[in-house]
Amino acid sequence: MKVFCETVFDDTLPAIRSIITNELVKTYGFTQGEAAKKIGITQPAVSQYLNGLRGKRVQQITSNKTIMEWIKSITSEIASGDTKLHEKICEICNRTRDGKIYTEKEIDPFICLLEIYEGKKARK
Repeated sequence: MKVFCETVFDDTLPAIRSIITNELVKTYGFTQGEAAKKIGITQPAVSQYLNGLRGKRVQQITSNKTIMEWIKSITSEIASGDTKLHEKICEICNRTRDGKIYTEKEIDPFICLLEIYEGKKARK
């Protein structure tokens, strides 16, 4: 069975990276190289995000006001050096699941490793 994390890494994270990259460059004035270092990706990847070549769910995410407010907050933290994007992976998963970015049909076949872990921990 596929774990939900795979969808986040393949589908959602690139869209969020795209949004954050655009914010870092356009709002915070970072160069592509600086943005790449802040996010932990390459400069060519930043270029692709800026040109809209990566990130399938950008439109779905940007249309969700609550998630966008959260992403702008994360971008501010990344810009100031207070956080790293990889530290927010599970939060990205939870927020996009709760924010209705995915349809029930997309979520139903997936399992969450943290939910499994928490379930086993609770049974002990």
